[in-house]
Amino acid sequence: MKHTKVCIVGAGPAGSIAALFLAKFGINCILIDKAKFPREKICGDGISGWVNTVLNELDNDLLIRLAQQPYMLHSYGIRIVAPNSKHIDLPFLDDNNFGENIPPGFIAKRIHFDSFLIDEVKKRPEIELLEETEITNFDYDAGGVVLSNEKTKIHSKIAILANGANSAFMKSPGGIVKDKNYTMTGLRAYYSGVTGFHEKNYVELHFLKGLLPGYFWIFPLSGGMANVGVGLDRYRINKRKLNLKKVMLDSVENIPYLKERFVNAKLESKIEAYTLPLWDKRRKISGNNFMLAGDVASLIDPVTGEGMGHAAISGMLAAKQVIKSLEENNFSAAFMQQYDNSIYNKIGNELSISSKIPKFIKHAWLFNGVVNKAVKSKTLQHRLTEAMSDLEVRKKLKQPSLYLKILLGR
Repeated sequence: MKHTKVCIVGAGPAGSIAALFLAKFGINCILIDKAKFPREKICGDGISGWVNTVLNELDNDLLIRLAQQPYMLHSYGIRIVAPNSKHIDLPFLDDNNFGENIPPGFIAKRIHFDSFLIDEVKKRPEIELLEETEITNFDYDAGGVVLSNEKTKIHSKIAILANGANSAFMKSPGGIVKDKNYTMTGLRAYYSGVTGFHEKNYVELHFLKGLLPGYFWIFPLSGGMANVGVGLDRYRINKRKLNLKKVMLDSVENIPYLKERFVNAKLESKIEAYTLPLWDKRRKISGNNFMLAGDVASLIDPVTGEGMGHAAISGMLAAKQVIKSLEENNFSAAFMQQYDNSIYNKIGNELSISSKIPKFIKHAWLFNGVVNKAVKSKTLQHRLTEAMSDLEVRKKLKQPSLYLKILLGR
C-alpha cells in the first residue's frame, strides 16, 4: 500500500491544477488518472478567462507559455445567434493585467490543453503521477481514506476527487444525485472547411428554435478546424423525442445560413456524445477527508456549458483547503466546509443567476425580440457584454421586467 498526505483522483484541469498548486507550496501528492496522456476528451474546447486568472496566480510564466503554443487559438468574444438567424457579436471584456499577448479567452482541443498541464506536472518532483490507474473504491481507514482498485491501494489523509462527470464518487461519498432536468447531453464533432468566423475568433452559440433552451455551437480551432456540436438537457430530449445527431446534421444541411458556411466543410471525426452535470443548487461538495472538484462537483454553468474555468477554480481552491487542513491536522467535514464556502463565494452567484436564465431564453419569440433590439442598439450590446463579467448586470437578466422593457424600447 502506498501512503501519502494527499491523493488526487483525476488528472484533468481540476486535478492537475490542484497538484500544481500543492507543488508550488512544497506539498507532495499522488495524482492518478485512468488514462495514458495524451488522451482525447470530448468537450466544447472553450477555455474561459477564469482559467487565465487561475494559471496567472499559479505561475504567470506558465500562462505566457500556454498562450504561445500554436494550438492555442486566441479568442476575443462570443457570437449569439437567435432562432430567427439574426446575431449579435459581444466582445469579451479584456481588462486583465496578465501580460502582453494574453487574450481574454482561448480555444484548443482538450488533448492539447490537458497534455500541456500534464507536461507541467511531470516537471514537478513533488507530484507522483500514476497513469492508466482507475480508482474504483473509496473507503475510510484509521487516519484517512483508502483509494483502491484490484491492484492498487493508496492511503491518504485527504482526497481530491476530480475524475469527471461520470465519476461514481459523485454519488458516494459525494452524495450528489443528479436528475435529468439538469443533466445535459452534448454531441461534438470536428469539421474542417467551415467558413464565416469572426476575425477575432469568436465562439458561437446558435439558439435554434427546436433546441431551446439548448443550442448548436461552432468554436473555431487552429489549423482551419472547428468544434461543432449541440447540447440540450435530457428531460427535454426525452419529452420532445429528439435525435440529437439528426438535429445536428439537419441543421448543417438545411438551415440556410449554416448550410452556406458548411458548403465545403468536411466531417473529420466521429460525432461523439458526452454528459454534462449542470449546476442546479448549492450543495455540499466536501466531507470527511475529501473534496469534489471539477465536473464531479457539478459546477457546469447551466446556460453556457462552461466547465473548464470552474474546474480550474475548484482545483486551486481545493489545494488551498488541503494546505489549511494539513496545517491544522483537521480533515473533518465541518472544517472542510471552508472549501464549499470558498467555491460558492467565488462562483456561486454566477451559477445561481445562470440557472434562472433558461426560463426566458426557452421562448423563441422573446429571444428574437431581444436580439432584434440588440442588433440596433450599441447600448444594449454593451449591457449584454457587461453581463458576461459583471454579476450585478447579469442579475437583471433573470428579471422578466428587463425583457419587457427591451421589447418596448425602454
